[in-house]
Amino acid sequence: FRHTDIDKFVLAAEELAKRGYYVFRMGVVVNKPMNSDNPKIIDYANSNLRSDFMDVYLGAKCSFCISSDTGFQELPVIFGRSIALVCVPLGNLRSCNEKFLHLTKHHMLIKEKRKLSLSEIFSHGVAYAYETKIFKQKGIELIENTPEEIKDLAIEMEEGLQSNKKLNLEDEELQKNFQSLYASNIKN
Repeated sequence: FRHTDIDKFVLAAEELAKRGYYVFRMGVVVNKPMNSDNPKIIDYANSNLRSDFMDVYLGAKCSFCISSDTGFQELPVIFGRSIALVCVPLGNLRSCNEKFLHLTKHHMLIKEKRKLSLSEIFSHGVAYAYETKIFKQKGIELIENTPEEIKDLAIEMEEGLQSNKKLNLEDEELQKNFQSLYASNIKN
């Protein structure tokens, strides 16, 4: 459930490259290469440049990290870098730190063919699920985020870092509502 097709990240990588960033696809064992002809997008995981030392160096020096919560992101965390996490279990959001942005997969109740609300994800017992079989047992399908959603997450992270952008009133209100609802569900 934590694995996300690397092809879903290409649109975000292309957008970041347009904005002047070099994008490194990290990893030690990967399912397939990242396909892009852009010279600013480097499939480091499949290159002969990859080493443990270079992993640490890149984690320490990156502007920010976009991760599917599969491990590498802990290196940038150690060095105080901002992290955009895709598909982290809802109950494990790192809500105590403004350096983290989150994007969870869509939780679909298979029988009813509808998305679950935040409270329903908790009440169905999958907010902390770390195994795909648990979702299957509960009749819930996880739908991957679209390339556009991942690109939007990358843009939000990049723009937030570049301008120390403050939330507008509407977004601030949405954040407060989410935090309140999230906190009440965590306690239950």
